[in-house]
Amino acid sequence: MKKEESRSVTCDEICEYLEKEVKPGDIIRLSLGRCYIPGIVITNNEGVIQLDVQGDIIKGPTCIDVVKSKDFIVEIEHECVDKKCTLEAKDD
Repeated sequence: MKKEESRSVTCDEICEYLEKEVKPGDIIRLSLGRCYIPGIVITNNEGVIQLDVQGDIIKGPTCIDVVKSKDFIVEIEHECVDKKCTLEAKDD
């Protein structure tokens, strides 16, 4: 059974978490503004995540610069082998 964690953090803390914790092969679901972007992480390099998007309408590889988009982060869900973590953005 996966360990589940949910918390409210600042957008800067979300960016830091993404850089340190998210690895290739992990599943990530980003909510940026009104966009919901589910996908599998291909690469994670200094806040730029390359995803294989698994959406109903949009599919395939894309890059998202999370650091440059941090003002639009609403929530992320990160799922790896042993845990599922939900981080909700709060005002800085």
